[in-house]
Amino acid sequence: AWVVTKRSELCEACASQGACKVLGGGKEMEVEAINAAQARPGDQVLLTLEDQSLVKLSFLVYLFPILALLVGAALGQKLASFFTINPEMASFGLGAIAFGLAFVLLKFKDRKLERTGQTIPKVARIIKEG
Repeated sequence: AWVVTKRSELCEACASQGACKVLGGGKEMEVEAINAAQARPGDQVLLTLEDQSLVKLSFLVYLFPILALLVGAALGQKLASFFTINPEMASFGLGAIAFGLAFVLLKFKDRKLERTGQTIPKVARIIKEG
């Protein structure tokens, strides 16, 4: 089902942005959802996203790139003495590479999650029939 809803700040970090279409003025958007409640056009519905999916998505979007940056920087610091290069440059370079790779991996993970339907909201119930 396609549900018209309002865009919020949480939308900016959502892994399923591709499933939403912004309408007219940019505040309203259409969201693709699994119609578990058998809602009809005009019904007001409650959309839900599984807590486990929300926690997983939050970790992936917010923490994974930062952890990759820190691990890359620490690894660059350690490898600098082994290769006799400037530790700051090695730390910066490897940290930046790890940070970039984290976003590439996130893109692949996003496609996989989208195919399995884990990031697609569900129409939980009908609040008001249209």
